[in-house]
Amino acid sequence: MTGRTPPPRRPSPGSRGRKPARARAAASRSSSRRPAPKRRLARGGAAGSRSAATRSGGSSRRAPAKTRRPRRPARKRWYRRPVAALLALPVLLLGFGGLVLFFYFFTSVPLPDAIGATPTVILDTNGVEVGTLQADASREDIELDNLPEHVVQAVLAAEDAAFYEHRGVSFVGIFRAALRNVTAGEISQGGSTISQQYVKNITTDKERSVLRKVREAALAVKLEQNFSKDQIMEFYLNSIYWGRGAYGIEAAAKAYFDKPANKLTRGQAALLAGVIAAPSAYDPADNPQAARQRYGYVLNQMVDKGWIDPAKAGSLSARPPRTRRAKGVVFKRAPFFLQMVKKELENDIARRKNFSADDIYQGLVVTTTLDVRMQDKAEAAYRESFIDSGIKPSAALVAVDNASGGIRALVGGKNYGRSQLNLAVGRGRQPGSTFKPFALAAWIAENKSPESYFEGPSQIEFSASEINDKLGRRQTTESWKVSNYELADYGDLSLREATWKSVNTVYAQLVLDVDPEDMRQMAEDAGIKRNLDAVPSLVLGTEEVTPVEMTEAYSTFATGGTRHKAHTVQEVRRDGDAIYRAKRRGDDALTESVALNVTDVLRGVLTQGTGVAASIIDRPAAGKTGTTQSNGDAWFVGYTPQLTATVWMGNVKNNQPMEGEFTGGSVPAATWGAFMRDAMEGMEVRDFPAPPGGLEVVNPQPSEEPCGEGEIRSEPSDGSSEGLCIPDPEETESPSPSPSPSPSPSPKPTKKPKPPPEPPQEPEPEPTEPPKPKPSKPPPEEPTEDVVDGG
Repeated sequence: MTGRTPPPRRPSPGSRGRKPARARAAASRSSSRRPAPKRRLARGGAAGSRSAATRSGGSSRRAPAKTRRPRRPARKRWYRRPVAALLALPVLLLGFGGLVLFFYFFTSVPLPDAIGATPTVILDTNGVEVGTLQADASREDIELDNLPEHVVQAVLAAEDAAFYEHRGVSFVGIFRAALRNVTAGEISQGGSTISQQYVKNITTDKERSVLRKVREAALAVKLEQNFSKDQIMEFYLNSIYWGRGAYGIEAAAKAYFDKPANKLTRGQAALLAGVIAAPSAYDPADNPQAARQRYGYVLNQMVDKGWIDPAKAGSLSARPPRTRRAKGVVFKRAPFFLQMVKKELENDIARRKNFSADDIYQGLVVTTTLDVRMQDKAEAAYRESFIDSGIKPSAALVAVDNASGGIRALVGGKNYGRSQLNLAVGRGRQPGSTFKPFALAAWIAENKSPESYFEGPSQIEFSASEINDKLGRRQTTESWKVSNYELADYGDLSLREATWKSVNTVYAQLVLDVDPEDMRQMAEDAGIKRNLDAVPSLVLGTEEVTPVEMTEAYSTFATGGTRHKAHTVQEVRRDGDAIYRAKRRGDDALTESVALNVTDVLRGVLTQGTGVAASIIDRPAAGKTGTTQSNGDAWFVGYTPQLTATVWMGNVKNNQPMEGEFTGGSVPAATWGAFMRDAMEGMEVRDFPAPPGGLEVVNPQPSEEPCGEGEIRSEPSDGSSEGLCIPDPEETESPSPSPSPSPSPSPKPTKKPKPPPEPPQEPEPEPTEPPKPKPSKPPPEEPTEDVVDGG
């Protein structure tokens, strides 16, 4: 139904409470099974003047008694809130008028003389100053007569086209806003004119309340009676906040276009006018798409008012003006981190009741989660691995405190002065095998043990029908082929060993057993915020995520299942009073059994798996390597009980493969180990809690195959699940004793009956000398080669 909704009508006796046909039939059947109620007498005690039969012209036979309809839950009437709002409006308007009179007579109109930006100081978690937030340009007043006419027209089009017609308050706007706020149950919409906006911005009261709106309206009326429209417009343009720390149009013109306001073009004026409503949301440097839409809106409004012809507006809309690079942050250290602090203040914290985006340039004191000492260690490890070594790929490093989610250290790129793209929180990269633990977590959540055995062939392929049958739904129309790194065939091995060695073909089977949807949910619960496609290839890290997301998610494993949101701001103070404190308590995301059992498995990655290069940390730790197809991205994500860190490296431009044999187990793992070793120096050495048992071994250990004639089975060596078949020394005429108690494993392992597993195929680094972070033959690692997306 289209058109205006008719007002609610009183239902007629025959239609009141009528149900749909199916519901009426069900009610009739239900009532027919109950005894009929006693016949109700009409007024005067008689049984009704006429029977149903008499009214229809038939005999006077007694009509059957009506059955009572069964009760049903009361329905919410769509019209109740609007009706309540209309009934409350007279009372609201009466009270509004009284308050307006009070503020009108007892409050003075503020002038814009004192308004301006004051630097905000940024401290680390221990109180060390790390930078300031300052305006990109200082405030300078300009007379209205010196501004081009199109500048004023653009501002009017964006904010208050009827400014020169009303008397300071738009009662139509206030009525519309009041109705919306009453029906919403909160102050959600304003009805501000330019006069009201000026009053709001020149006063210090930032709380969104009805009382503040009344005060603004009273002062706006008083302002209009004491000053001309042009004077008010001049006050407004010289005091309004335009973003980038700029108060006033002159400072804004310099901050965005590096020119005085009297030189602004029509397009530049329209873009600046569009920013006023929400500077952080419409700054082209931060949100180019939103800024362009707002820019087009302002141009269309100017066309509607006849201030610009449609052809010119179309030409300007097609080519938005370019702005200069935003500054705002004066940093002493950690520039990428301070960039995140500024965005968190503007986009997250500024939405709170007693805080606004322009407050960040009003002399606040912001205590962050950064630890300067850890930041220095992060930059030193990063510099040695990715700058001094001459490695060309880009890289990022993030470290998070497990107890709070506070980011303790962050390096988002090699040179902030050359590129401000923060690779720790940017567009995201494929995580490769670092995503396998989420499938492992989904398996354990089904009470299944990592001691369960799987076949680990060099390649495995599932047809579309196999995938759909396993998942019980139509998931894909394509087959899915997965290969191990260097086509290694691992025979039968436990899921624990397959995790240590990062065996792709085992995890391809696993994700179809647990369902990609359950794996996706496990990743999101742990801390991945992206909208992931629940396809089988998700287990091999084909979806894009950021280093900060991966750090937060692995931190959830470290805490035993408690998730803390990764953040940069710990506390904000204004005039000595705390106006914001970060949430300290985390959320229960995973069960303790899942988190601790995953951790128990991942510990072996550093001691006997693909992450041995990270083991120089010399304290209990867990983690996982990851390498994408053709070495496009290389990751190491790991944690101790206190700290979780991620190291990523890859080529940003065009996602080209990295030159050299880089894997997650090479430079990223070595960099992670060097950073964590130094960052945690002097901290208490803690161990992870023992994981609870009781998990079901789904695929038991296969039986051991006997050795051939003249062979015996050796004792299991450190890290292997069984001994190897070797010649019997007693039957050999000329024995050649090996200097090692156990020979090196063959490239194609035999079947393994039980953990602990086989050692890595590559020699482990000397424990006394940290591995050099430069291109080298990688340890065994499983990039996602020959993977066809299953969905």
